[in-house]
Amino acid sequence: MRPHLPALLAALIAAPAVANDLLQFYHVAKAGDARLQAARFQRDALLEARPQALAQWLPQLDASASAARERQGYQFAQPQNRQTSGCELAADGLMQHCYGTSRGYGLTLSQTLWSFEAYNRLKEADLQAASAQASLLGAEQDLLLRISQAYFGILSARDQLATNRAARETFGNLLNQARAREQTGVGPRSDVEQAKSFHDATEQGVIDAQSALEDAQLLLTEIIGMHADEIAPLREDIPLTAPDPLAVEAWVASARQDNLEVRAAELQMEAAAREIAVQRGRGLPTLSLSATGTRVRQDQTIGGNQTFDTVGISFSWPLFQGGAVASGVRQVRALYGQAAAQYEAAQRNTERQTRSAYRGVVSGIQRIAAARRAVESGRDAVEASRRNVEFGTGNEFNLLSAQNNFYAAQRAYNQARYDYLTSELTLARQAGRLAEQDLAAIDALLVPHGT
Repeated sequence: MRPHLPALLAALIAAPAVANDLLQFYHVAKAGDARLQAARFQRDALLEARPQALAQWLPQLDASASAARERQGYQFAQPQNRQTSGCELAADGLMQHCYGTSRGYGLTLSQTLWSFEAYNRLKEADLQAASAQASLLGAEQDLLLRISQAYFGILSARDQLATNRAARETFGNLLNQARAREQTGVGPRSDVEQAKSFHDATEQGVIDAQSALEDAQLLLTEIIGMHADEIAPLREDIPLTAPDPLAVEAWVASARQDNLEVRAAELQMEAAAREIAVQRGRGLPTLSLSATGTRVRQDQTIGGNQTFDTVGISFSWPLFQGGAVASGVRQVRALYGQAAAQYEAAQRNTERQTRSAYRGVVSGIQRIAAARRAVESGRDAVEASRRNVEFGTGNEFNLLSAQNNFYAAQRAYNQARYDYLTSELTLARQAGRLAEQDLAAIDALLVPHGT
């Protein structure tokens, strides 16, 4: 089942019809994402397995032609004294060799009436085609999630960089103030050292945040195939809605049934089971209807013109093929075991990710609320510490600590919002319900350029 997002959908309806950056990037990626293109070509290739398997049940028409120079020998009981035109008589007159040119052409029409191998090959091709289609749909949903994660990655890195730069600037101002107080004899040297330690600690954070931003931009470029300089930020107030249904087991059950990776793995397992029957069919009888027409044009010396027309039913049963059939069956049984294990792994992985995403949505609401309160409390603590320093009732270290806690809370709050939205999309993805309209709902929460 898909999440119930009334607030998101309301925001989408109220938003302008023009798509924002996130939805536009998705449309670009949908046309040029390499992983999606690879999945589409893979689907197209596997779809051809069905017409190839079906061809074994359709009439087969073969044409043949030949041209040859022939020599035929005739042995006589009594010596001959006269040779036939176009022939050579041996010296003893008991053997005659005739030479001639033979040209022939023919058509053979055959129709399979029953083949256990061909029957199961067709069923296997249907399963492979269905699995390929499920994999493609999964790749399309995966693109929705990947483009969102890449977009949020840029916003998160940009927020972290801005926060770290603000922290560095703030601690730089506090360091300058501590130095000024030391020079006038109002403040001790220890205040300078403490402020300097906090200021120096921010340098690495700025460098790391800058590198993270560049990496996030490269990831988005990899997906959409173009560089994006400025992207729309997320609004400050985003709706926080709990999953609907609220029970995690309902989401797990939906994921087991509708998750596209699980469905593709299940179809692959069923196709592997059919392949066992295909290999067994290689050692079972085949019944076919055939009609053949052959025309031979040759010299009279080697028999003259001939016509052969046949219609009949053929029964073929390969009784022994050197053990190849038994070996093939053993091989595909092992491959079936592999497919079954992969199906089980897909189920377990999907259940784990579904529960994790569900927990991310539920706890995300709580985390955002707690982080917002921490930001407000941190801001109040900074103001209180600053007043205490100004009035001489507090020390510089308390102000530095309060300022550091405030920026840490700000970073946690920004990240919690992106994690919450990512968990919502991931939950829908695991349940097999993620669609473009879900991305459009997130897109409506972005601040348009120029606003």
